[in-house]
Amino acid sequence: MNPPDPITPERVAALEAELAAVKKRDAEFRVSMVQEFLDRGERNTYLHTLHEERTALRRREQESFADLELLVRKLEAANDRAAAAAAELARVRSSFSWRLTAPIRALRGLLGGRPQPAAPSGPERAPVEGARFTYYLHTSPFRVYRDASFTLRGWAWPADGRPITAVRVDLGGRTFIGRCGLPEPEVIARHGEQPGNPRPGFEVTFETPPGQHPLSLEAQIDGGAWRSIVRTTVWCEPRNP
Repeated sequence: MNPPDPITPERVAALEAELAAVKKRDAEFRVSMVQEFLDRGERNTYLHTLHEERTALRRREQESFADLELLVRKLEAANDRAAAAAAELARVRSSFSWRLTAPIRALRGLLGGRPQPAAPSGPERAPVEGARFTYYLHTSPFRVYRDASFTLRGWAWPADGRPITAVRVDLGGRTFIGRCGLPEPEVIARHGEQPGNPRPGFEVTFETPPGQHPLSLEAQIDGGAWRSIVRTTVWCEPRNP
């Protein structure tokens, strides 16, 4: 059996140097692990930030659509008040006192050069009955239409859960049939399964002639009656050529 090597100062120094190298590699490994953990954490934080920004953008988009809808509702209320005033004016014109003073007004008009206002137009065709829906419109109808046509996309189902079997847009009495039963997996994931409407998406393309028109987005319920999802007045102003 060979005797052990003598412990000399040189061997002690070599062992100390080897131990220092091992400690250095261990420290470098720990620093590398910490850096990798931080890097992964930063990436996760970045993805989380992107997700939050995407959610905030969607929320602002929906809020802007709601603001536009409110604006349209206010304009429609103003139109209703104007229509009521026109109806009251028509009632006054049909009264005996109005007919009695007609010669005086005619003479005043001739002297002042003022044209007589036109009589109010007749009532439009009554829209279909409305109903309660859970819905969202990806492409908002609350806008000024600039192109010759527009595609309304979204998803919807009735509050009572019955299936939607067809969709259409009624634009001033003209009907445009759309497509329904389109997939909306994010909506199902958020609101839960809808047995009557497992694919609640839809899209309807309709023409947008110049002028102001009443619009009604309508759904046929379980192959039966049509019901209005949303109504509004739209303004179509084509771009200048």
